[in-house]
Amino acid sequence: MGAALTAGAGAALGLGLRRLGRRVRDGADPDLDPLLEPHPGVRHHHLTTDDGATIHVAEAGEGPAVVLLHGVTLQWSIWNPLFHLLAPNHRVLAWDMRGHGASSHGSRELTLGAVADDLALVLGRLDVHDAVVVGHSMGGMALARFCTDHHRMLEHRCRALIFLATSAAPVALSTISGGGAGLIELVNRAASAGMAAQQWRYSWPDNTASALLVRAAFGRQASGAAVEQVRRMLAEVDPRTTTEASRAIAHHDVRSDLGHVDLPTLVIVGSADLLTPPAHSREILAAVPGAELHVLDGVGHQVMQEAPTRLAALVASM
Repeated sequence: MGAALTAGAGAALGLGLRRLGRRVRDGADPDLDPLLEPHPGVRHHHLTTDDGATIHVAEAGEGPAVVLLHGVTLQWSIWNPLFHLLAPNHRVLAWDMRGHGASSHGSRELTLGAVADDLALVLGRLDVHDAVVVGHSMGGMALARFCTDHHRMLEHRCRALIFLATSAAPVALSTISGGGAGLIELVNRAASAGMAAQQWRYSWPDNTASALLVRAAFGRQASGAAVEQVRRMLAEVDPRTTTEASRAIAHHDVRSDLGHVDLPTLVIVGSADLLTPPAHSREILAAVPGAELHVLDGVGHQVMQEAPTRLAALVASM
């Protein structure tokens, strides 16, 4: 009798999860979904680094420069909405972090310092001036490292900074109230468990289970197209990329390194971000003199997909 009840409960739970997964995958947003499509005016650059990596950069539009750095396991096209919204009046550049998308690894490990050096390469090689630089998640961590490692480039090439859904804190920082099991702690646990080992890999297949897992990165509203965009990127990421990025994020701590930043700086986070909660953004706010915090109600970690219009307006205001 007990076994039958357990089996029945398990079947009901499985059915409920499948139905929920289908709702996630089928959900549509007629206002936002068209912005997820590629911008028709994008042109592409492929820059070679000193260690042999190739950095892929997408660019569209003319005017004041906006440079966009994506997060771990994502790709440049996660910024498609901002290309649509900003390219009519801005020169918009987004690039694949080394080891992601169309950018190769090179001989260096994927560290925040390496990504910061790649940002310097992009700014210099493409002659970018007066840029608003936006760093999301790991991209925001790399932007912080750029601020510490490339003072002159920061001064001569950048006009303003935006730290988006990111952190200045190390792994499992118990003093950050509300941090919970955020992104940096989760990836460190996974790295410690051996993400490079085959048995720890999840291939992110095109199914309802993957959709439900990805959905956790979003806030109150998430279209199926946005969730699927992230799932595809997760499925494509190289295991070496995940392992090395996990190590880099796990040891990230710039709370005492950003006091020299004197550019206009915004710190933006969603109130429903479970991966890098608002408490992490407040650490950046405390570290950067004069920084301004914006908490977007109901928005999760994928701000550029969930609230692109609000994000674009904040970028354009800088």
